[in-house]
Amino acid sequence: MTVENPVRKMGLIFTVVLALAVLCSPRLLIRAQELPAEELDRLEARIKSLEEAVEKQRERLAAVEPTVQEEPAEEKLPEVFSTAAWANAGGAPGVTPKETIDNLLEFVVRADGAGLVREMEKLMSEGDKGHAALQDFLHALDKNAELGKKLAGRYDLAFALTHLAMRQEEGLARMAHSYLGATGKTTRTVLRGYLHNFLPVFLRFHAGRFPDLEQDLREEILRLLLAGDKRLRLLFEAGEALGYFPPVEIVKRRLAAATDFQEHSALIFHLGARNDKESVRILRGFIVKNMRIYGGAVSQALITLARMSDPEVERVFRELTWTKDAFIYAKAIRAYFAISRHDGFTPEARRYLNSRVSFSDKKLFINQLRRVNPGILEELRATVGQLSSQEVRDFVLK
Repeated sequence: MTVENPVRKMGLIFTVVLALAVLCSPRLLIRAQELPAEELDRLEARIKSLEEAVEKQRERLAAVEPTVQEEPAEEKLPEVFSTAAWANAGGAPGVTPKETIDNLLEFVVRADGAGLVREMEKLMSEGDKGHAALQDFLHALDKNAELGKKLAGRYDLAFALTHLAMRQEEGLARMAHSYLGATGKTTRTVLRGYLHNFLPVFLRFHAGRFPDLEQDLREEILRLLLAGDKRLRLLFEAGEALGYFPPVEIVKRRLAAATDFQEHSALIFHLGARNDKESVRILRGFIVKNMRIYGGAVSQALITLARMSDPEVERVFRELTWTKDAFIYAKAIRAYFAISRHDGFTPEARRYLNSRVSFSDKKLFINQLRRVNPGILEELRATVGQLSSQEVRDFVLK
């Protein structure tokens, strides 16, 4: 194999380009007007051949030049900011002059978000002394629940504090972790509830930046679930925002012990979010055991199951829809078709409409198809002769 000298190649291209430049120079073009037509044709042909030679040489060079692949940029890990030392510092300092605290509280009373954030940023810049004042301010808010609620309830204040979190993420992480550490035995302050809502989103945005705070928040969620805390939706949403799912056995025990709809609802939604085989198994057990006890919660559990993608879901619905119990069959089939299904599910809908379930239940089902699965209803209309009951046929065609 002959390898051409790159320098020679570049020289050839330069020569060709130079020849083109000469042939196309203004002086030559002026003189060309005086040449016979045959000579002009010859020059134009020469120019064309030189252009083709340049293009071919470029293609040859491109073919032999090695392809340079860019190295993938290394993912830059976030710079870790540890907050554990401040979380373990103990209770509120309580050494800040009263006028400083009153000044901060006055900003909350007036809903002056800009003024409050300006003072909080100033205190954060003062280091330990400033952060001690911020802790005293937060504890003062805890003593006045209505004033504490204004932090999230008033748009002026909530928006301003979000701005603070964007500008002073390290200061806010330190302040929040210090407060959580100081109020660890209280657990039910107004501000802790707000932090359970806000911090998971904050930590997810700054993934890996504040590992101490994130770990303590996960442990607190688990501790509260084990202690029987009723704020299940808040705790589960906080955990899910952090990508944290507590041991499923804890969820199973809480569901078995729950007696009101709010508890059932939060636990059922959480199992749906887990979307795994064990969660399907737990929901199936709850449905079978409580079908005639907690009707609303069972309906919610069935619809949650229908929305899950784990393969075990289909087996559970086959069990529940191939039963001689008309009550169970009606509840299960309505839940199954409460989400959008394709036309391939029409035979299952037809089987239900030809079953011994009451006509009133069938009417509810047909109306549900009109809202959620109009394509299946159209298929039933097109094959209406396959429905055994005249009153069902009439209602389908209505």
